Amino acid sequence: MFPSKGLFRNVFFQPYNDQGSARVRNSSKNSKHFVQRLGLEKILENHHGCINSVNWNDSGSLLLTAGDDKHLVITNPFSYNILVDYKTQHKTNIFCAKFLPTFDNRIISCAADGSVLNLDLERLEETEWNFFTCHCSQCYKLETIPDEPNIFLSCSEDGTVRQYDLRTGVKCTKQRCNDHELIDCGKPVSTIAINPVKPYQLAIATIDSMVRIVDRRKIIKKGLLQKIVPEFSFTVPHLNHRAYRITSLSYSPDGGDMLASYSYEEIYLFSLNKDSCTTAVANDFLENAPIPPPYRRMRLRGDWGDTGPLSRPSTDNLTRSRIQSEVMTRMTDMLIHVLNTPSLNSVVMQNWRPNYSPPVSASLRRTISTVEPQGELNEFDVPIDIDNIVNSNTRSRVYNIVQSTSNSNNQRVENNLKTNKKHPVFDDFIALQSIKAQYKGHRNARTLIKEATFWGNDFIMSGSDCGHVFIWDRYTCEIVMLLMADSHVVNCIKPHPSRPLLATSGVDHNVKLWSPISIDKMFNQSFANELVERNKLMMEQSKDTVTVSPSLLVRLLSYFNQLRRDQCLDRTNAIHNAV
Repeated sequence: MFPSKGLFRNVFFQPYNDQGSARVRNSSKNSKHFVQRLGLEKILENHHGCINSVNWNDSGSLLLTAGDDKHLVITNPFSYNILVDYKTQHKTNIFCAKFLPTFDNRIISCAADGSVLNLDLERLEETEWNFFTCHCSQCYKLETIPDEPNIFLSCSEDGTVRQYDLRTGVKCTKQRCNDHELIDCGKPVSTIAINPVKPYQLAIATIDSMVRIVDRRKIIKKGLLQKIVPEFSFTVPHLNHRAYRITSLSYSPDGGDMLASYSYEEIYLFSLNKDSCTTAVANDFLENAPIPPPYRRMRLRGDWGDTGPLSRPSTDNLTRSRIQSEVMTRMTDMLIHVLNTPSLNSVVMQNWRPNYSPPVSASLRRTISTVEPQGELNEFDVPIDIDNIVNSNTRSRVYNIVQSTSNSNNQRVENNLKTNKKHPVFDDFIALQSIKAQYKGHRNARTLIKEATFWGNDFIMSGSDCGHVFIWDRYTCEIVMLLMADSHVVNCIKPHPSRPLLATSGVDHNVKLWSPISIDKMFNQSFANELVERNKLMMEQSKDTVTVSPSLLVRLLSYFNQLRRDQCLDRTNAIHNAV
């Protein structure tokens, strides 16, 4: 009478089956008909800045969000009422915030300065300063342990993964201490993930494009020596020995597969079956990495002109290029006026401080841009053709300025990595896991946070720089749905723990809730094909573009201005000497 499996069958037999409710919930997410009828249910205007973190509590009755405004906001996702709006003591942007398991009143959060906050909403005055300041660089991700309310983990650009046990201490004000250090990877860590089925399995993504899965129970430290043999390790072999930052790791619901999203690349599904692996030498993988090609373009940090549903490859819109040229000319004239006015120039240069940015290693010079903490969204992308601005002799000096600015910001972190690196961190000989599937069409180039995850068992979803959420069939890798979820970039996507309800956020200052409310199928295959081709072109253009802060541009213009003055002075002196 009914198909052997399906949503309608599970609803019909629910009264006669002890597991009927669970089957209905699972089949609602595994239904392609529901996926293609996802529509915008509600826009939550809860923040005054970009939202970098969206997470549910265990039951799915509460939604926790955080971002650039440093607020922790808890919302009822069904009544849409704000239950808590708390301004934290974080000094910089919040990158991640989560509920501790089994306790909806206890929250952990981490920020761009590396601080980790342990907050109890029922004891705010006692806990608002419960910070762990062990990290010495940006902390991007926190991970909790299922059914364990007292232990959580963090990872940072300082190369460490730390594990905190709140039963032994609720805060730590020491800098770069080893008290909570679980692993020192010796290289920046971009993200981590805990296996939901085997919580002792920890996945670690490092800046060399490698993912290593270790057993937390087997980590043993003996003085400064720490040797770890990963249970699994994997990367993408065809990346031509080039490091691509991993922006997201996600285990499948059964813990048997791992989803990894690579910046400037695609999303890959790896099998964690030990029978499907080949032996390789991990440390030699990037040993002969070629030097990345030189940058041809620059964009200002905080400028999102190449993102969103209306973005197009630069060659597709000549009118936009003329507007960009006009804007760049006006901005340059304004900056030169400032530099030529002694009173203004002194104020600008005295108050100039490099923006905080993540460490830049030789293997990954193409650092992904971050959002300006309090900056406005620029209307246009302002690319600068370096070849047209400076000649070959000057170009090397400009490169040195860019590099010195970046290095001055990160010298402390890189020195710390060099001096404290524990050899060997990971065993050289590892087993590389095979790739089960590859998901294409989205664009991941502009932000440090770009989540990819599972929707039920049968679908994969990810944010994109084109402002859409992409949803693929897990097994055929075909795009089955697109959601226009942001005017610029979709960074966070969080499915509800049990219901077919999705929360998304990005550069827009709001959170969007999606559910299968559309009567008709909303997927347009021809538009999807067009968007995939557009993203492919724009992804290639992003690979040779460097993002710089406005303060760095001021410094560059100051350099050119001083160079011009010196040349004029030299010519004047030469004329006087000749006379």
